[in-house]
Amino acid sequence: MSEEARREDAARTVLAVGVPVAALYEDGLPALGGLDPLHEAPGHAASMSKVLREFGYVEYRRTSPHSVLGEEIRSAVTSSDSSVLVVHVVAHGALAESGDRGLYVVGSDGSTLDDPVSSWISLIESHPGKQRPLTLFILDLCHSGAAATLPWHQEMPTGRRRAWVISATSRMDKAFDYRLSRATTTVLQQYLDGTLRVDPSYRHIPLPTVGHEISRVVAELNAAEGYTQQIEVSRVPFTDHTQLDDLPFFPNPGHQRRVSVLSEVDSGVASLLDETFDPRHFMLRGAGTELLDRGLGQGYFRGREAEVRTLTAWFNGQGPGFQIVTGKRGVGKSALLGVLICAAHPALRTPTQPLWFVLPAKPARNDRLFVVHARRRSLEQIADSLARQMGATEEDCPTGGWDAEGLTRLAHAGVGAAYTLVIDALDEAERPDDVAQALLLPLARSALTAGTGLRLLVGTRSDPRFAALLQLAQDTGGLINLDDAVPCDVYRALRQYVADLLAVDTPYAAWDAADAADALAEGIAARLTSIDDPGRDEAHVPEGTSPLGWGEFLVAGLYLQRVLDLPTERDPDLARQLGLAVPMGLPELLELDLARRTDRPHLRPTLAALAHAKGLGMPERVVAHIAAAFAPAQADSGPLPHAAVRTALAQAHFYLRREIDVNGTTLYRLFHEGLAEHLCADPYGSPGQEQTS
Repeated sequence: MSEEARREDAARTVLAVGVPVAALYEDGLPALGGLDPLHEAPGHAASMSKVLREFGYVEYRRTSPHSVLGEEIRSAVTSSDSSVLVVHVVAHGALAESGDRGLYVVGSDGSTLDDPVSSWISLIESHPGKQRPLTLFILDLCHSGAAATLPWHQEMPTGRRRAWVISATSRMDKAFDYRLSRATTTVLQQYLDGTLRVDPSYRHIPLPTVGHEISRVVAELNAAEGYTQQIEVSRVPFTDHTQLDDLPFFPNPGHQRRVSVLSEVDSGVASLLDETFDPRHFMLRGAGTELLDRGLGQGYFRGREAEVRTLTAWFNGQGPGFQIVTGKRGVGKSALLGVLICAAHPALRTPTQPLWFVLPAKPARNDRLFVVHARRRSLEQIADSLARQMGATEEDCPTGGWDAEGLTRLAHAGVGAAYTLVIDALDEAERPDDVAQALLLPLARSALTAGTGLRLLVGTRSDPRFAALLQLAQDTGGLINLDDAVPCDVYRALRQYVADLLAVDTPYAAWDAADAADALAEGIAARLTSIDDPGRDEAHVPEGTSPLGWGEFLVAGLYLQRVLDLPTERDPDLARQLGLAVPMGLPELLELDLARRTDRPHLRPTLAALAHAKGLGMPERVVAHIAAAFAPAQADSGPLPHAAVRTALAQAHFYLRREIDVNGTTLYRLFHEGLAEHLCADPYGSPGQEQTS
């Protein structure tokens, strides 16, 4: 099991304690200058325990209800019963006026505990050879920033720290009204109910992101209640590039285990495949049925015979060691790779036989085929996955993690056939230019060197960020650009693809619609490839409709969704005209798609909002506010509901690119500038523009 997975399964314990203070009275009244009794402290500690139980925590078993707090915390931070510990203290805090000048918790009798808070941190950090839980202190105390900014603790290398602190305020300031406890439980509950989210690829909510959200809620409480309070957290030197994304204190409720379900085939193969493989991606693309929700029972991959033969030979060990498959969106890159991987991979070959058996050439079974779907994966995740699939253990991992050099050494040390590595969707990876330059380019050069025991195949859209990688493939005879296909070949394959889709479970499968089905398929193929299309002479081609902005097979699938919503056309001549009406321009295709989704009122406003995204994209929270401006019924009612935005983003996934911000937030933008320009100019939809025959 990888370190990442081990942390995911770690035993989690919470020790949450609220310490009320016995009030002092003079003549029956509270004494002037006395401590606030903090009657609500135990309730806030209980609320913290409750919300953390939803994250998989169990409560620390205290020795007795009346045990000394300091002893309980010392016992918890030295216990071997848990791997991850949260210590939450709601109490008065005081700075020593002499001696160590440290932070102390005030007990229920109004006097400070014997040991400072720093001693609890020292019990963890000063004994590197002893087993200690990874611990987060949430200190709702006055002056608690003193524990978050211990000089000796800040000097420790970040990667070696086992104790982290979120404190209610800075060293010299006071805390008010349980704000840290209230803000923390609010933020954690928002992650649980989905109001707040980080990208599904993250196993854990990054601790800095949680801290940022807590600070935001505390600021809101400041504005509403008066008095200013600012939280303090463990500090990290800005020169330290250690990643804090995977500190396992808060498992991400939205994390998606991509190999958890393989219901259409053999669920037993899930345990054989690495999570980053994502076999459903390759099976669904290889089947060619995703747009019509046909599942995996039948394969509809058609055409690309020359490319299938070339790549089959490559999978079988022939040709240059490095190959790239590229082309525009929807042209069939993942479909081509997917159907070949299904045929070649030992865990998929038998259960997916209906998907690949019709291929004109079929790869042999390859027991050294290792695959990654790079979408939303970081360089580190991709490299770690390849190493695991190649048989490396945690003990084999080099200092600093796996990289191209380490993977090459791993391949070179192997005995037998070369390792075959396939990386698909490079352009959708997290920071894909880093993946290309730092990992794939060195691996490609190794793959082109005789005797390294390594072969590499990459699937990606063309992008200036990958220029060096694409040029290397071009120079060494390993570049397959699906955009360069001969139109007549695409025409034949596309016509067969549409005809086969119409022949299964559609009204066009009936005997009285057979000629119309063939004419419809011929019309769609003619229009999308300009073969036998009467409207494709220069005098009749509408401006901006050529070349086709998406892949022909994707456009055909989207258009078929619309056609199958219409009454069945049984007249062959009219059916061909219906096929020839398939839009060529991206805006027209978008409008056609939106026209069939009238039951999805937030889809267009969401897309219109994303048309204004800059840079890497726009987070959900911003989308909700901007989309409301394009939803007339919502314009005066605040942002769109979170659930509505998320539903709309899921419905719009074909039109989107996704990136991940440094804090783990998913960013969205439209995949094509032409769509953005169209929606900026016409965010509400012009009357009648969606009409089609």
